[in-house]
Amino acid sequence: MTPMLRTDTQILRDVRDTLAWDVRIDDCNLDVDVTDGIVTLSGTVRTYSEKTVAADDAWKIKGVKSVVDRIVVSPENLRLDADIAADVENALTGDNRLDAKGIAIKVANGIVELSGSVSSLAEKEAAEEDAWFADGVTDVANYIEVTPTRVRSDGEIEDDIRTAIGRDARIGAPTRIGAEIRAGRVVLRGQVQTTGERQAAEEDARFTAGVVSVRNEIEIVAGSTRISGIR
Repeated sequence: MTPMLRTDTQILRDVRDTLAWDVRIDDCNLDVDVTDGIVTLSGTVRTYSEKTVAADDAWKIKGVKSVVDRIVVSPENLRLDADIAADVENALTGDNRLDAKGIAIKVANGIVELSGSVSSLAEKEAAEEDAWFADGVTDVANYIEVTPTRVRSDGEIEDDIRTAIGRDARIGAPTRIGAEIRAGRVVLRGQVQTTGERQAAEEDARFTAGVVSVRNEIEIVAGSTRISGIR
């Protein structure tokens, strides 16, 4: 039996209630809009962690198809760009998830710009995460290029992604998910029933060797039985 679709009004109510309930964030300056199951978050928060928590809370609500995060980070305490840059450099250097030697850091008006190159998408994302969590950061522009140390064909990457998705216990129907790869750039398409499945498939792709970028176009359609894959 196919579950009843939820209205935008119901989704809006649940998102707002969840943001108000979550003690990890201050929702006083947050706005929520819902159109056709797509949630748009806007307004300001004090830290990046609040921004990510708000988006995560929205994704958890039943009936949500996508979340557009337009929240702006507005720190309470302004810091010198030089101090922010030093903190970001220390965070990158101390992070055993990445090799920071090839990364350059610039900071202007609290906006961190990362450039250079790393050997994997996971390293690029780890660097951005480190930058965001430095106190005083208002935005991060991540221009780091992914240059894999081992060249792999798109076919090898696709096979590994399909295998990873197929063995992932978090994904109920892996055959509904398709992966298209061009020059290491991955596009995920298909349909799943939950946000958790969508996120799991994206993680499986992101941590695959040779992947340069991932775009997640998987739809969340509760109760769907249609197979949607691409070769």
